Amino acid sequence: MRATLEYIKQKFDEYNHQMFEGKLKPLPFKLSNAKSFLGAVFFQRKRNTDGSWHYDGFVLKISTVLDLPEEVVEDTIIHEMIHYYIMSNQMQDTAPHGKLFTAKMQEINRKYNRNLSVVHRTTKEEQESDKRVRQHIVCVSRLKTGKCGVTVATKSRLLELWHAMPRFPQIAELKWMITTDPYFNRFRKATKPGIYIVPSEELEPHLKDAKELIKQRIAMRDCFVVYK
Repeated sequence: MRATLEYIKQKFDEYNHQMFEGKLKPLPFKLSNAKSFLGAVFFQRKRNTDGSWHYDGFVLKISTVLDLPEEVVEDTIIHEMIHYYIMSNQMQDTAPHGKLFTAKMQEINRKYNRNLSVVHRTTKEEQESDKRVRQHIVCVSRLKTGKCGVTVATKSRLLELWHAMPRFPQIAELKWMITTDPYFNRFRKATKPGIYIVPSEELEPHLKDAKELIKQRIAMRDCFVVYK
């Protein structure tokens, strides 16, 4: 399922009374197309007159990119409510998922038979639910071991990555491609050199409509051209 604003509000109210004694104040809810998180609480950190800090301006965002089991969506909302509980009470944890967060998470898991965790590992089925058509700049690597690697580049770092990727000693050859295949939505866009190892038999069908990207020197500048 993909959450709606009405669903998030309903679950927030339900779990606020059940798990937080109804003490969490209402806050704005927003849906997100973010791929880097399932849920997040955004806030402002403001300085007090005595020089200390406090948290304010909270917004709870839930990503709707992936089609997730309802239990995972529920756990994501509760997970973010724990963050909100800690920050709205102006408590300082030892880390983003530190002692205060862990203690509250374990209490909720124990009392309400939940499966909250610090990080949700998305399944292959969940990854494949992202069907958005988007342009991807992909470096396909063939390693000396025979394995295949994929790097989906951030457009603003393309030139930097173009020059950095061949320096990996394990790479036998590489090719840069342009594609809109939704398969590549699952990979986080790289700002630094790195390789995701993928089975060649899984990768090849998703490259059949890809176009090769080449770099040319035009008017004293590096330019990228799609080879058809």
